[in-house]
Amino acid sequence: MKLVQNTLSRFVDSGEIAGCAVRIMRNDEVAYEGSFGYADLGKKVEISAENTIFPIASMTKVVTVAGIMQLYEQGLFKMWDPVSQFLPGFKNPKIAKEKPDGSYEIVEAKGEVTMRQLFTMTSGVPYDWTETAAGRIRAEKEKEYAEQNPGKMPTTVEYSNLVGQLPLAFEPGERWMYGFSIDVLGAVIEILTGKTLGEYLKENIFDPLEMRDTGFFVPAGKQDRIATLYHIQEGLKPENRQYPASKPDFESGGGGLFSTVRDYSRFAQMLLHGGTLDGVRILGRKTVELISTDHLTPEQRKGDNWDTQRGYGYGLGVRVMTNPELAGINGSVGEWGWDGAFGNWFCVDPKEKLTCVYLTTNLPGDHYRFVPKLMASMYASID
Repeated sequence: MKLVQNTLSRFVDSGEIAGCAVRIMRNDEVAYEGSFGYADLGKKVEISAENTIFPIASMTKVVTVAGIMQLYEQGLFKMWDPVSQFLPGFKNPKIAKEKPDGSYEIVEAKGEVTMRQLFTMTSGVPYDWTETAAGRIRAEKEKEYAEQNPGKMPTTVEYSNLVGQLPLAFEPGERWMYGFSIDVLGAVIEILTGKTLGEYLKENIFDPLEMRDTGFFVPAGKQDRIATLYHIQEGLKPENRQYPASKPDFESGGGGLFSTVRDYSRFAQMLLHGGTLDGVRILGRKTVELISTDHLTPEQRKGDNWDTQRGYGYGLGVRVMTNPELAGINGSVGEWGWDGAFGNWFCVDPKEKLTCVYLTTNLPGDHYRFVPKLMASMYASID
């Protein structure tokens, strides 16, 4: 895949990004694996597809979805169950209804948030950066909590119950909006299993798939393997972040995992094979089909309007290619996966029996600037 190598090399050689790594599997063989640039520019530590540990941000979401769908298979919940059945903070929800003049009023919601709405991002549960009245209210409450509880983070379940008590951005199910939904599913895993989210995922996904460098923290002996994040619009200025070396109080099922290209590639290959890899069953084939099917109505799809979502629908925590022509991508109908805030991205393409995991260190991610070019080179390389 010389085209892929040239494209990724150009990203780094041009000075646009500090570094990246990729692994492309096709027909269960490594079609291409490459590393470019640096995990630490100052120390000249090169990125390695095998050894460099990346914060993978929202690529965590798909792992959390796989974990809770194991519990779905066990009959521990139904898709249309109200979330309040597991997290009482979601009982009797309210909505921050916005007015044309920019103000808002708090009104009673017509119905409760369901499990299905969390999976499909149609719950109305916002992130604190969401440009809605509900998002602004949440940001204010987050600040309040931090001031009243200096140095303390709530646990995963506590955090989700607190968020559940805040107003939603719209009536549950009304439209699509990227938000805190998958984090809430992580809390439901804890309620249903009696384990922390990290414990559950380790026992049921990471260990069985031999994902040895994946988790919600990076032990002290591995901290020097974490890639530095770089502000790509500020001359590759490094971001000085401290990462947890032991279990954090809040394990973010929506964005808290660390992983490597090779670890996450094993997860992607499991999904490609309908939930099984090397004789180890993580999910059933029909469950993976449900995850990777577009679940949005035409009305909900109006909110799913990011550049990176052009030509895609949305399944259970994942994008699903429905229209390559609209996307402007030489890929396949049915290709699916997700990405992460730091430029990370992965895909599963059942038609071509292909997976790709691309991890990088960008602030902001600027996915639409880079990923379509990677995809064009990757698909052009297929015979």
